[in-house]
Amino acid sequence: MFSRFNQSIQNVLRSGSRTAVTLTLMNSKAPIISSIGQLKSQYTRGIVTLEETKKMPKLYNELPNDVIITMSVLGDQEAREERLIREIMSVENLSWKEAQNILFKMMKSNRNGLFIATLPYKVGIVTAVTAGLVSFPMIFHLDTVMSFNELYVTTDVPEAKDLETPLEVGGWAWNWMEPPLGQISFFLLCMQYARSQLENLGAKPYTAWYKAKRAERLCREYPKYNPLIVSLFSEGDPLNSTSAPSNDTK
Repeated sequence: MFSRFNQSIQNVLRSGSRTAVTLTLMNSKAPIISSIGQLKSQYTRGIVTLEETKKMPKLYNELPNDVIITMSVLGDQEAREERLIREIMSVENLSWKEAQNILFKMMKSNRNGLFIATLPYKVGIVTAVTAGLVSFPMIFHLDTVMSFNELYVTTDVPEAKDLETPLEVGGWAWNWMEPPLGQISFFLLCMQYARSQLENLGAKPYTAWYKAKRAERLCREYPKYNPLIVSLFSEGDPLNSTSAPSNDTK
């Protein structure tokens, strides 16, 4: 919870952006910092007072609205969750805790069907890891190479003195292993190039397409809330996530 928040702040400080950003206190119009440049200067000089450090927000639900909006647009998922909670509070006239319970329901709905949706990734992971591990005995293990040759290749077997080490076995097995491995590598390279061209054209690969469809479904289920806020929350929700919102203060 805190690591993502701290990382976002550090990214802003390292960027050195001079874009004017006015931060305001909760229930106050007094400006704290007038620009990111002043924030970076104050941070590096170490002139923050003890009183100011005690007032520093430590949780997302303690941050003012404009900061939450900025962090949300920049892609911070915890900020998007907090922004949606505040939208629910505004529309439903609820407390923060009550609005968070609705967020839990929305999050559960948003994650419906994740097992099927992520099945291609899981199959790909298992296939890639299995193929990578199996390739070693298929090339360097004599018994495995001999069996594969007998069943599928039927090429001449070298003399025993030429198969005494794993490297000698690999030199023999590479005669038939090189074509399929080379072809598979070339095929994957072509698919990667095709994907990059689709992205250049603005087309959405599977992940982006699925997240967009999921966001549309969530907006239809909760039409009372701002569709932009709901969509940003839905699209940023990780596909492998099953936990409760990270800004839970219980």
